[in-house]
Amino acid sequence: MTEQLALTSAQTGVWVAQQLNSVDRSFAFAEYCEIAGAIDPVLFERAIREVVATTPALRARFDIGDEGLCQFIDEAVEIPVHVLDVSGTPAPRASAENWIAGDLAKEYDLVKGPLVVCALIKLAPELWLWYRSAHHIVVDGFTHALFASRVAAVYTELMTGARHRSHFPADLRRVVEADTAYQESDAFRDDGAFWREKLAGQTDFASLTTWRPPPSAESFRENGRLAPEDAADLRSMAGHLDVPWPALVIAAVAVQLHRASGVRQLALGLPVSNRRDPTLREIPSMVTNTVPLRLSLTPDAGFVALARQAAEGVTEALRHQRYPMERLARELPTLRDGRRQFGPDVNIMSFDYQGDYAGAPATVHNLNSGPVEDMAINVYNRGPAEGMHIAFDGNVALYTREVLANHVSDFVSLLRSVRELTESGPIAP
Repeated sequence: MTEQLALTSAQTGVWVAQQLNSVDRSFAFAEYCEIAGAIDPVLFERAIREVVATTPALRARFDIGDEGLCQFIDEAVEIPVHVLDVSGTPAPRASAENWIAGDLAKEYDLVKGPLVVCALIKLAPELWLWYRSAHHIVVDGFTHALFASRVAAVYTELMTGARHRSHFPADLRRVVEADTAYQESDAFRDDGAFWREKLAGQTDFASLTTWRPPPSAESFRENGRLAPEDAADLRSMAGHLDVPWPALVIAAVAVQLHRASGVRQLALGLPVSNRRDPTLREIPSMVTNTVPLRLSLTPDAGFVALARQAAEGVTEALRHQRYPMERLARELPTLRDGRRQFGPDVNIMSFDYQGDYAGAPATVHNLNSGPVEDMAINVYNRGPAEGMHIAFDGNVALYTREVLANHVSDFVSLLRSVRELTESGPIAP
């Protein structure tokens, strides 16, 4: 039996964007776990299929139904689960990365599905990669993490012979109904009024490049790393200033953008999980949103004041995080030149990047985070032992790899110098 549901506002935004450019491959949302230990591929595949079987979001496909655009949840879906052994090749990791790159280049058929693909890739007897990719219309970062944790739990129980739970909270209808109820509520109207007032007159657009409408939202990534001792110093400074450490990261982004563009009244995009209801945090779905964060760099402002402004702005924005960005972009006449975003995205992620698969430790590596209109600055907090992973995703039509790598290097240098910035004078005289 096939269940028919409406889409969440986040899913509708992805659908519309994909229809505007049907060959845009930037909607593949992918990551992999690097598992340091022996894996039973038969039981691992069984774990994957058990979780998919009890997760409606991973069995969805999309088409026009009796009541318009719908998602159809098929009762049974055989997603591709590839098992590859590249351990005998001269360069196993390179072989795995080449296969993954080829899979990421494929297009998804939203009408036919399936919209999820997995692969278990053996690099060595005790080193495996679990790759998973899905169209952004069915998953966001939160759902990716839920999927991984549930597969880890089922696989571990299969390996140990424990009685395992085959069903998890997964009532997708509840998510859709909550989203619909919000759009018909006073809170929806109040949030819209808040954002329209907040962004009135926001005409400046800060970027690290000379912006022009790109033909697609495809991107490439350049990486950097903030060493554990530097990350510890940044967190220490945040504690000293009594602000969350992400506020220092956002302030550093603002400084870099101002130095490149000269813009003083700038806006950033903040991806948010959009799961204020705790019960919805257990249900895999696609509900993520991006909210604008407006910052003012006055000539006399110092870095500490900017960080506090960022902290206050994030707190305020989160109160109104459910209002759809796509709708807001249509409502504001200040977004010009075909832009659908207010500025580069700053995506700060503090998920648990460690996992355990029947005693084999695993580390998650994100490969991309969806469409990029200009640039997405991703900061992965990997804990005290590993520091922070910095990843800049730049639109392929707007940046070269060399230029993007230089921006990553400059940003890491800024994060390392946060202590000096807090003790210096005005940052935008």
